[in-house]
Amino acid sequence: MSDAPEKGFLSPYEYFRTTGKRPKKALGQHFLTQPKTAEKIVRAAEIVPEDVVVEVGPGLGMLTAFLAEATRHLHLVELDPDLADCLEAALTSRGRAVRMHRMDVLHFDWTQLAQEAGQKLVVVGNLPYQISSPLMFRLLEHRRALKHAVFMVQKEVGMRLAALPGSKDYGVLSVLLSLYGRVRALFAVGPGQFHPPPKVDSLVLRIDFPEERPELTEVDLDLLRRLVNAVFQNRRKTAANSLTGFHGLRAEAAREVLEAAGIDPRLRPEAVPPEAFARLARILGASRPGG
Repeated sequence: MSDAPEKGFLSPYEYFRTTGKRPKKALGQHFLTQPKTAEKIVRAAEIVPEDVVVEVGPGLGMLTAFLAEATRHLHLVELDPDLADCLEAALTSRGRAVRMHRMDVLHFDWTQLAQEAGQKLVVVGNLPYQISSPLMFRLLEHRRALKHAVFMVQKEVGMRLAALPGSKDYGVLSVLLSLYGRVRALFAVGPGQFHPPPKVDSLVLRIDFPEERPELTEVDLDLLRRLVNAVFQNRRKTAANSLTGFHGLRAEAAREVLEAAGIDPRLRPEAVPPEAFARLARILGASRPGG
């Protein structure tokens, strides 16, 4: 890969100076300005030419320039129509054939694209902070369509995604991603590498989506998500108290089902490992009418 974006891609400074526009706060726009960091992110995705790659929020193309060199099958999902037009013009001028999807990525159909391509997808992106968590839930729903993803997110969010049991950052997404994927924190990126600079540090993560474990095939993801969310609603409560009321459970029944799943009812939510939550969801799912 080269050490800078190709000519024809505008820097954020050039774009806003020549157009008179401003970054859209409502869309959480913070544009990466350092090519070497962009190249490092793309290298972390380990893309081969035949990979079908989807970039989330390509903006002005800092990552796109390197992704277009790495794969022949690049899809871009951009909500801002002005940025989509600018980037598409830059790509056309360079003879780059990509497919632009002008839409909210939270409505993107990952499974349909993977079926059309006949293979799993690689996902890359500098995520707007406000969509990081909703997008993770969306990707989990479509996990069977995904190979792996490399994202830059707000550092606080990234720490939650990669958190292990027992830590203060451990929560709903930590549990779900640990069960259905493998999360690795790669490197931090300071605010000074963006225009405009955010008020927080960012973190680059890699999430791999391996074949689903056999013990998870009977676990309903929606039930699991609601269960874990209910238990973490009040982290200071015991698991038994947190579970009481969920799924219509009375206090004694909550303790019994926790023990059946191998969970000490006296534990705090952050001490319950992901696999135990999966066992609990499987038991609760089997107890539902028709389960």
